[in-house]
This record gives sequence, C-alpha cells and structure tokens, in this order.
Amino acid sequence: MNAKAKSTWGGGGKAIFRTKSVCPNPTLTKVSVRDFEILIDEPPSNHGNDEGAQPLEYMLASLAGCSNVIINKIASENNITLLDMEIDVVGVCDTRGIFGIEAIKVPFPEVRLTIRGTTRNSEDDIELLREQLAWRCPVKVIIKESGSVIKETWDINYV
Repeated sequence: MNAKAKSTWGGGGKAIFRTKSVCPNPTLTKVSVRDFEILIDEPPSNHGNDEGAQPLEYMLASLAGCSNVIINKIASENNITLLDMEIDVVGVCDTRGIFGIEAIKVPFPEVRLTIRGTTRNSEDDIELLREQLAWRCPVKVIIKESGSVIKETWDINYV
C-alpha cells in the first residue's frame, strides 16, 4: 500500500492508519498522511526552524480533534444539538525524561481538557456526551491509559 492509501474503516472492527515520514534535518519531520503533509518541527529555542508544531503539541491537538469528532458523533446518535463548541487542551509535561535526567513513566502527569459550548438539550444529555467520550475517543483513552490524569471541564450554556 502506498503512502496515499486511504484509511479503511472496519464498521466496528479494525481500521488501518498509515503515515510516511522524511526527516531532512534533526528537528524537521515531513509526514505524509493520505493527501496531506504535516510539518513537525521545534522552535528556535530548541534548535528548530519553527516550520510546524512540536510533536507533543500535535498530540494535544489530536485530543482536541478526536474529542470534537466523537462528541459530535455521540450527539448525532442521540439527537443532541450543539449550537457551538470550543475545545482547549493543556498538557503539563515532566521534561526530565526529554533531557535525560531520569526515566519518566508518565511524561504528561496532567492533561487539562476544557469543552465549552451551547445547547438546547438538558444537563442529562450533556452528561451522556461526557460519559461516552471517556471510552469512545481513542486519543483520550490512550492518554488516560498512559497514566496521565485528565482534568476535564465542561462549560456548557443551556438555552
């Protein structure tokens, strides 16, 4: 299968996701995903050229993106209307492992996930979103199972 192959969804089974990367210098990684290129780099303070977000920033962005998709999927399945939504993610990173000071089992001891939005639905409906997001968002599950504590805040306006 080539680098531009489409991801295959298994309808509840297994799906295959592929990336292919070229590393033209010590900090820049050019990742091909389907028909997209993702640039991963470091800021000048870490000897990079700031041509893209850092790998850990992409990991946190993946949590925001996956949460958005899964929340909206659950909402659609349950006739929940979200009039708007914003998602912020903050990761508190223990950098001792990165700098070779000591082995760290949980590089992100704390991840803060904040979801803001507006709905016409009830608090019980939003609670359903919260409960199902916990086990249906693969990125959230991976982060939680790594040992990170996810501090989740939902700030919902009910109209």
